[in-house]
Amino acid sequence: MAPLRWIIVTGVVYFLASGEIGILRAWIYIGVYAIGGLIIGIILLKKTPQLLNDRGKMQQGTKLFDKYMILIYFLFAIAVTPFVAGIDRRLNLSESLPFFCLYIGIILYIFSTIFSIWPMLHNPFFEGTIRIQSEKSHYVINTGPYKIVRHPGYLGMLLGSVSLPLAFGSVLAFIPLAIMIVLILIRTYYEDATLQKELTGYSEYCKDVKYKLIPFIW
Repeated sequence: MAPLRWIIVTGVVYFLASGEIGILRAWIYIGVYAIGGLIIGIILLKKTPQLLNDRGKMQQGTKLFDKYMILIYFLFAIAVTPFVAGIDRRLNLSESLPFFCLYIGIILYIFSTIFSIWPMLHNPFFEGTIRIQSEKSHYVINTGPYKIVRHPGYLGMLLGSVSLPLAFGSVLAFIPLAIMIVLILIRTYYEDATLQKELTGYSEYCKDVKYKLIPFIW
């Protein structure tokens, strides 16, 4: 399952960069993330097996711009951010965040899983890349979390991204986090513009649900 592979890579990069293996806060976060990934995988396997399969590959019709965006984002998420956090710890480049920040990171991760799996249970078109799924008679989803914001999956990505430097305790890791946040905002805007232009009924849906990502803000 993809989330388990991601956290394994993240952990390996962090421990190699830090030069330590017995970092308690990192192991706790990795353990929580792994359990969350297993739960998500089991639920999706039972409830939406076809969607789980579709999300595991790059589908025909994916926007070229999005291919690069998602690649860069995951490079920062599973490699650059843990590397920076590990180097920060090894060289003491910044003061380590207090241990309680780990718990804040875990709470954010839990909310990120909610805003990742909830949309998938309502949206059969929740693939990993941006495209109009004509072969599935793509239509607008306006139930569940889609009553709150237009792109709840990206809200999940945002919360999960913020959890990383908090869990690893690295102030320096907020630098790649800032880049990840910018990528999420750009991708949200690009997908929203694409849907408004190419998906029938989406512009009307936008009049009812006014916020793209964060309620009352944007």
